[in-house]
Amino acid sequence: MPDGLGFLLVMIAFIVIYTIAKVVQYVRLSKKQWEEVDKSKLKKWDDEEW
Repeated sequence: MPDGLGFLLVMIAFIVIYTIAKVVQYVRLSKKQWEEVDKSKLKKWDDEEW
């Protein structure tokens, strides 16, 4: 194995794991914020409406 390849693979794995963890964190935050929204004030949206 060439010098530094192990370090490079560890760094790539760390970046992938970190990215997945952040995505999961933001999905949970988004769900929490959506549950707190006053849905009575939401407007029914129609894409054909201009």
